[in-house]
Amino acid sequence: MPEQVLLFRLFVGAPSDVDEAHDVIRGQIEQWNRDHGPLSGARVEFTNWRTHSHPAAGRRPQALLNKQVVDQCDIMVGIFNARFGSPTGVADSGTEEEIRRSIKRGKKVMVYFAILPMPRRRKARDEFERIEKFKRKLGQRALYHTYTDLKAFEEAFRQHLAGIMNELLAKHRSRLK
Repeated sequence: MPEQVLLFRLFVGAPSDVDEAHDVIRGQIEQWNRDHGPLSGARVEFTNWRTHSHPAAGRRPQALLNKQVVDQCDIMVGIFNARFGSPTGVADSGTEEEIRRSIKRGKKVMVYFAILPMPRRRKARDEFERIEKFKRKLGQRALYHTYTDLKAFEEAFRQHLAGIMNELLAKHRSRLK
């Protein structure tokens, strides 16, 4: 039987080295939808640039992605491991631009940094320094979370998603009154 549900889009922005974290997030979204969706009348949809964008032209690639996907989300999740990403012309990486844009637009933003063994290469050291610089800057005006393995990330993300969804649902209910 058809029913109306509130749809909340969760966008994951990350460099290309966090595919396992994407899988954890997808799994936790599915779990939240099963456990809480029916009673709350809400669903969370996983989005990212790979699954929710389409070819387009006429602007910077990141600007096109922002319009197509980032601006449509309710929750923005940024994840960093050993890569920071490529400069966009506006920020030092696409993920950084997505995070800054989402904060500016009043979205719910959760940022995670993996603390995992790092390969011993010069490029890896440069990437690490870029991530640490961003982490220090972000930490001046935001709370972020670090994790040391995927199990710890999964447990933390489960709690964080529940907290964010409680905030969004409470906000939605107060608007209806």
